[in-house]
Amino acid sequence: MSVQAPEKAKAPMVAQPSGKFSAWVVKLIILGVIDVLGIWAIAQSLAAEWWLAVVFFAVVLVLVNVTYFRRGGLPFKYLLPGLIFLVAFQLYPAGYTFGASFTNYGTGHVLPQERVVGAIIAQSSRPVEGSPSYNVVPVEKGGDVFMLITDPDDPTKALLGSSEELVPAENAEFSGGKAVGLEGYTTLNLGSLAGNPDLDQAWQELTVPFEPEDGIYLKPQSPTRASEARSTVVYDADADTFTNSETGQVFSPNGDVGLYTTEAFDNDAGEARANQGEFLTPGWPVFVGVDNYTRILTDPGVRANFIPILLWSFAFAIGTVLMQFVFGLLIAIVMQDKRMKGQKVYRLILILPYALPIFMTALVWKGMLNTDFGIINQIIGSPVPWLTDGTLAKLSLLVVNLWIGYSYMLLVVTGALTAVPGDLKEAAFVDGASAFRAFRTVVLPLLMVSVSPLLIASFAFNFNNFTLVELLTGGGPFPGSPIEGGQTDLLITYTYRLAFGTSQQLLGFASAISMVIFIIVAGISAYGFRLTKKLEEIKA
Repeated sequence: MSVQAPEKAKAPMVAQPSGKFSAWVVKLIILGVIDVLGIWAIAQSLAAEWWLAVVFFAVVLVLVNVTYFRRGGLPFKYLLPGLIFLVAFQLYPAGYTFGASFTNYGTGHVLPQERVVGAIIAQSSRPVEGSPSYNVVPVEKGGDVFMLITDPDDPTKALLGSSEELVPAENAEFSGGKAVGLEGYTTLNLGSLAGNPDLDQAWQELTVPFEPEDGIYLKPQSPTRASEARSTVVYDADADTFTNSETGQVFSPNGDVGLYTTEAFDNDAGEARANQGEFLTPGWPVFVGVDNYTRILTDPGVRANFIPILLWSFAFAIGTVLMQFVFGLLIAIVMQDKRMKGQKVYRLILILPYALPIFMTALVWKGMLNTDFGIINQIIGSPVPWLTDGTLAKLSLLVVNLWIGYSYMLLVVTGALTAVPGDLKEAAFVDGASAFRAFRTVVLPLLMVSVSPLLIASFAFNFNNFTLVELLTGGGPFPGSPIEGGQTDLLITYTYRLAFGTSQQLLGFASAISMVIFIIVAGISAYGFRLTKKLEEIKA
């Protein structure tokens, strides 16, 4: 017996280090994969000269390795992944939107200024009649696209062109009597251009100065051919100006509006004078201060659209929350009555709307509310314009949202009611209170302590309920153009239309409205949580 006891105690001591070693190897492999991906991301960011991403990935790599290789710090090991995703997918987009709200970023002001020069020349270029076709190859280095040109005078030599200059290409590779590659550069073909829209756009916009004194440039026709084109404007790189070769007008960079303009250009009336040839497009994003924010309230056209949409956004969110809560509460109280038979079946049926995807539910309701073919109009025998009349469309949105969301409130309230102590209600009855008064003075305050944070979250969600509005009414009906807003538009759908819904994309202005939405929702949520704390104090 004395010999066997040490053997029994020795067995787990051998297995424990083996388990720790296996876990350490798994951790090492996972961290190795993360490090490889992180280094690759840093290299890609360096190639694109995206310095903020370089700093972010470098900091993440250091934090990950330090956190998971050292002993202790267990809480932070669980928090770190969430913090990384919070910064990458919440704080950065919010910060980017905040920064864009102080610019004129949008259609005609998307490209950086260094790329605007080539775009202006490309737009103002016209083919030169009788010009020869040149053998070219697109090559890329550091995210920039260049034109490798076989010298038309000497096929054994090559030229390398960018939007700024044309220089001899040393160490070029030749095949079949034409240049096909260049040392240090990546040769692009039709497939690689098609697979990368940014490179393809850069190649299409590339204009190489061939005889700049005469305004002649080489412009690509395909990935293998280029032709001469003459621009109506000549760019002077030293002075950073354009000169119209026909009228002699000189266009200088205007940092206030992000355009090349003449001296007589009026910044305040620039849009109205677009047809007078006093500025060149496209432009580049510039800082405009708080102009986008002041425009919301000072521009009569914008104010006429913004204020009604803002009021309807509040009415929709508040009305939806109240209707869903009251309806869910009534059903939950009924379901709590022990005299009701088949409660499990009823609850399963009542929860079905919440279990169905919202996009499917919204489209089904859209078909049911169709004026001509909807089943609702067929039942009542009248062509009611549920989705084409402004008032009825708003009512339809509220009803459909009640159908979609009451099940959630039913689940929440049912759980909260079960947590209310039964002896408190019995004490109220003993004191002579009626059922309604006992509910109002005892049950409802305790219920609100649990439900209030969820009501606030529901308000924030419905204030930005883009999916339902877009699928059911599309923001309409529209009394004017879609850019002016529809009668069922929420701020979020109106903002989306400003940013992406029309040919004129006002991204900077849409970003300003997005920040207004954030301030409204954050302010109301903060106030709501203060009220919730007061309710908790009452409970205590």
